[in-house]
Amino acid sequence: MTIPIFLSEAIPLEIRNILKSLEVGMPVRFRHDEGLISFICEEYITICVRKIPDETYRNGEREVNVICRQQDWDELEIEDTHFQNKRNYRGKTNDHPGNEMLPPINER
Repeated sequence: MTIPIFLSEAIPLEIRNILKSLEVGMPVRFRHDEGLISFICEEYITICVRKIPDETYRNGEREVNVICRQQDWDELEIEDTHFQNKRNYRGKTNDHPGNEMLPPINER
């Protein structure tokens, strides 16, 4: 199952966090094309939809890329499993007195 990445009701902070969670090589769907993310910036995302072997290129293959501009990000979809089991906060959890008495995070 896939879910749309950007919803029109999303606030800018959520959009920023979603963009930060995207990674090069992640499978995505944009309109009728499926491929892997090859580049991410604030203005557009590039999706590689096909690789063609070609010895004349330095890396030995050509890439067919689709550009997803910022105004089209609402049509970009990723697998919903990407957002499961992700912890954004990686800091120390016992910053103040009393936290050491709480059960481990995995058992809460």
